[in-house]
Amino acid sequence: MKERRIWLLTWREFSEALRDTDLAILPVGVIEAHGPHLPLGTDFLISEWISEQLAEELNALIAPPVSYGVVSGLSGYWGSITLRRETLQSIMYDILTELANNGFEKVVIINGHGGSGHVQAISNAMKEAWSSVGLKSVLINWWEFSSNVTSDMFEGSGGHAGVDEAAMIMAMDPDLVKGEPEEEEIYKIRRGILPVPLPGSVLAYQDDFVGRLPTPQESEEFARRILERIKIEVERIIEGWDRQDISPDISL
Repeated sequence: MKERRIWLLTWREFSEALRDTDLAILPVGVIEAHGPHLPLGTDFLISEWISEQLAEELNALIAPPVSYGVVSGLSGYWGSITLRRETLQSIMYDILTELANNGFEKVVIINGHGGSGHVQAISNAMKEAWSSVGLKSVLINWWEFSSNVTSDMFEGSGGHAGVDEAAMIMAMDPDLVKGEPEEEEIYKIRRGILPVPLPGSVLAYQDDFVGRLPTPQESEEFARRILERIKIEVERIIEGWDRQDISPDISL
């Protein structure tokens, strides 16, 4: 297989690769606590891994990962690093427009972090990039898109540092999983209650939260199903884009 990570290509190799594709995949995540058992870089590690698994099948090139974003609730833990929302939006806009300037017409953003400020900053940048340079993009929050797979396989819901993220890390590299989730680290998010910072590094958003570690076999099957779902949806979106014959009014 040919190299698809553009930061490992020479400029001539990159130029040659662009003759065969107009699609880039951009992994995005943050640095923040993920319980006592998963790495601080869980969000962008998973996003980068998903991107690498899908690039060949989608005939895409992979842009360098964005490993910083908006972190708020878990700022009480060592290792959590945040950008301001407006900073992330500016960074994302600049990256997207530069990808367009380099010849890409479409970008798939594989995002690993669900903070509302983080997601909104990315969404705003995507809309700006479409309006200003006509770049088509799609944001995939992989855990949210695949929540029914989590429910089906594990008979419950995932969450921050829950069974879904643990399964993806284990499928990627079992050595990155350091022990079991600890009961005292699990905090159940409740409507009407807002502690700042959050008093736990494993976050349950639903009552059927699954806090156990998945087995290696479960993890491999979970990852396989997630990758297949994302691939099918991206192909469906690209087919729709390719049928369009419009461009934004970039004079606005």
